[in-house]
Amino acid sequence: MKIISLIMKKIWRILIPAVLIFVIFIAVLKHGVKIENIDAGDFKIEQLYIKLDKKLILRAQNIEIPKQSAKDSSEAALLDLSKNIVWIDRLFDEILLERVKFLNSESMLFYKDDVFYLDSPFLAVSSNFKDTDDGVTANVYWLEFKDFNVSLSGVSKADLRRQIYDFNGTFSSHELNGNATVNLKKGELKYELSDINATSLRGFMDELGAKTGLDKEIKSWIYGYITADNYFVKSLRGKFNLGSQEPYLNELSAQGFSKNVKVKFHEKLPAATAEAVDVELKKGSLFFTLKNPKWQGKNLNGTNLEIYKIFEEKGAGLTLNLQTSAIYDKSINSILKAYDIEVPIKQLSGKTDGKLALDIKFDPLDVTAKGKFKINGGQTLIAGAKFNVGTADVELASKKLKISAKNTGMDFFSADAAVNLDLDKLAGDINGTINKLNLTFGKNEILKLGTVPFAAKLDFSGKDTKLDIASPAALGLKFGAQNEINLPGVKSLLPYSPLLKSLQISEGGVNIKTKDFENLSIEANDVKFETPLFKKDGSPYGADSFVIDVNAKGATGKSKSGELNFKISGGKTELFINELDLALNGDENLTDRENDIEFEAKDSKLILKDFNATLDLLAYSGQSTGGTVRFDAKPARGNFSLIKSDKKFEMSANDIRGEFINSIFNIKSFEGGSFKMRVLGGSTDDFKGEVRLIGATLKDYTFYNQLLTFLNSVPSLLVFKTPDFGADGYPVKFGKILFEKKGEILKFLAIELESSSADIGGHGTINLATKEIDVDLELKLLKDASSIIGKIPLVNQIVLGKDRTLSTVIKVRGTLQKPQYSTQILKDALLSPFKIIRNVLEAPFLIFE
Repeated sequence: MKIISLIMKKIWRILIPAVLIFVIFIAVLKHGVKIENIDAGDFKIEQLYIKLDKKLILRAQNIEIPKQSAKDSSEAALLDLSKNIVWIDRLFDEILLERVKFLNSESMLFYKDDVFYLDSPFLAVSSNFKDTDDGVTANVYWLEFKDFNVSLSGVSKADLRRQIYDFNGTFSSHELNGNATVNLKKGELKYELSDINATSLRGFMDELGAKTGLDKEIKSWIYGYITADNYFVKSLRGKFNLGSQEPYLNELSAQGFSKNVKVKFHEKLPAATAEAVDVELKKGSLFFTLKNPKWQGKNLNGTNLEIYKIFEEKGAGLTLNLQTSAIYDKSINSILKAYDIEVPIKQLSGKTDGKLALDIKFDPLDVTAKGKFKINGGQTLIAGAKFNVGTADVELASKKLKISAKNTGMDFFSADAAVNLDLDKLAGDINGTINKLNLTFGKNEILKLGTVPFAAKLDFSGKDTKLDIASPAALGLKFGAQNEINLPGVKSLLPYSPLLKSLQISEGGVNIKTKDFENLSIEANDVKFETPLFKKDGSPYGADSFVIDVNAKGATGKSKSGELNFKISGGKTELFINELDLALNGDENLTDRENDIEFEAKDSKLILKDFNATLDLLAYSGQSTGGTVRFDAKPARGNFSLIKSDKKFEMSANDIRGEFINSIFNIKSFEGGSFKMRVLGGSTDDFKGEVRLIGATLKDYTFYNQLLTFLNSVPSLLVFKTPDFGADGYPVKFGKILFEKKGEILKFLAIELESSSADIGGHGTINLATKEIDVDLELKLLKDASSIIGKIPLVNQIVLGKDRTLSTVIKVRGTLQKPQYSTQILKDALLSPFKIIRNVLEAPFLIFE
């Protein structure tokens, strides 16, 4: 008992002072306590007033509190308020905290008669509330989340026992306005926003991006690249854990639409338009379905857009699915080009059905393109080259482009081809079959191919596009501001080039430059060919280089040597020959039945191979028309002309010298004088001719000297050794020669050469193949024979004419190189001289008469 008594005494000693203090504290609160200033270091209070009257009354003019350790936010403030607001009503009758300061921010709190007002840096509330059996019901006049610029108004209910809070009302945030339903249970907030209207999303998206760290590209696509006249959201559902700050973004769902929409596929591109866009948010992806979209005047029906993983720090991106029936031109291509994807295709005309999908990953930026296009007809540029397209299937897979084309080519060819391009390397391969190729200039076939396989490499990595064809022949093409065709060697093209064959070109390189494939600048280097032209040293003119200009009017060409130039215009070819000799054969000539040819030559000889003759000419000109070639030439004196065709051969000359006649017939018979000549026939093997001469000298070394020797060797013929038969030749005052040629036989129908004292007549043949001669000559002495007749020892070799002139016949046999002479016996000679003369007088034709 004594121990118990001691314990009780100690308890009372402690309890009685505590009770006294509490009683005093209550008594003080009942009367109210006012404290002017409390300063405890970082914690300060000014004008504090506390009173207990059923409930507490708390007033303070100024409170400064230390820095809070927890992160401040409107979500944390709302969570704290939801937990403690019931105690405000239960414990306080009035609260007035005019200024609560922490850090650089200030707050104000007021509560009285169920009216509650809070203004803090993160949260502002104006409401009244009252107790219910389950908790609290509040009319929220204003609830603002300041750090996100969202405000609500409506009715809120709180079930304090189960910690469930409901809100129904309206909200506004930047340009958005709509209805809001919020449920907060044990720190997890679920919300639904509906019937949201807005004319812009700029402010809201800027705020969302700043507060959530939303990827810049995602924000730009939601608002920026896509804009509308107005926006309507049917509903937006989501939840948020106020304690852990977990927003559960991938569980957000929403449906809405916009009208009069503009969509920019890239910030640098002009906008596409759509009448409306349906928008759906689900599973972290945002889907846009465009209604009646148009891009640069093109219909893009079927186009849609998806922004995926929009709430993830990595992996977010966008898929743009474009669908079009418009031609694939630069406007479609510019979308790919904006993302550094160069597709070397531009459709100029025709029809197209196409789908293009762009997968754009934002961080790091990576763009993958996939597409399929079917082109029908029209013209399409592929790597800068213009093609006429039958059909073409184009498939784009990332940086690979495949083209399968049928009946596709240019104006001069058509082919089936498979094209495989690497868009990173900007190069690729082409393989296929040329169905037909016919490249012409005028009526000339430059290249002609049937069904031939081909292979080529395409390179468009530089300023110009290069196409190197490996087969069927090596050929390089370059397309750009200046197009270029390079043929390093023509030999591989010979089987396919009728023109090269006709020109007998065997080697050389050709380079063609053009801007429009109509005006061409051609360089033909080290070309080897066969022509009927010869250099002055007698070697064939068979190699040269040329510069050729081609335009709509024709072509002009100049050789590097300057020896052969040409001009082609209006179906006519003009040749300009300088210091080259032209050889003319019976079966090889300048005739061209398709084109007219005109030619001019200076310091050029004309070689008549059928006559084995070379004509020295100062100049000549001519033309070839319809298979007939004509020469008009200028010898040293006079003029000369020649006409030749398949069925016609003519030569004529006027006032030419004996030396030129010698060159025509490849003889050395005449010197000086004036000649005129006419030859008519069907060919160089079948013709008749006549030569007339005045004042010339017969001076063939072999023929004439051996004739003089023969006259000297026969005593009876010495009488004919008149002054006209001198060592310097036989002077002809006037002469006439009639002849014809049949094959290899040259026949002299009549020869008449008149001199001052003695004439020569004759007829006979020469075999041009064997050079054999069969000619009879008559020598006629032009003076009275009566004074000398007795002096002639062998009368049987001499005939006395009616005019008492003396004549004899000399037979010339042997060959042209070794002629043999003999006189005619009497019985044959009685009438022979007069027959020879009659042959001249009674010739079957006299061309000039």
